Amino acid sequence: MQEVKQKGLRGPWSDALYVPTLYHFLGPFDVYDREHTLGVELDTWDMNDPAERAALIRRDITSRYKELSYRHRHALVAVLAQALQDPAYDFQAILEHDPESTYALPALWDEMDDPRAFFADIYRLVRQDWRDDLARAAAEDPATW
Repeated sequence: MQEVKQKGLRGPWSDALYVPTLYHFLGPFDVYDREHTLGVELDTWDMNDPAERAALIRRDITSRYKELSYRHRHALVAVLAQALQDPAYDFQAILEHDPESTYALPALWDEMDDPRAFFADIYRLVRQDWRDDLARAAAEDPATW
């Protein structure tokens, strides 16, 4: 009996279906077990300052996520676009610290003045920096991925 592979975009590092979430944008900022290195460094950034926030997003998201295919980035941006279209979406909840998790954001990020602005900046900058790849993916039929 031949195995039938389920259609859909596969993960960048596995054969599982790729199901992007907003947490994927925060991966570069995970300081769990790196509080004394990456955590200390990220604590010097003012996430309420739009210029500093943009510089950090470009440094740690738009430039690093080039390892993802244009299709993966397109799917990830689509999830963010959908969340930003919902005026009731709780971006603060994504930044909340969960003491039971092996995932942690830098100190005080859960006290960011405007979490929606942070994610809106991510959206704006990835749309700029990934413009060509996002257009390429948008021209394709996702059902063929």
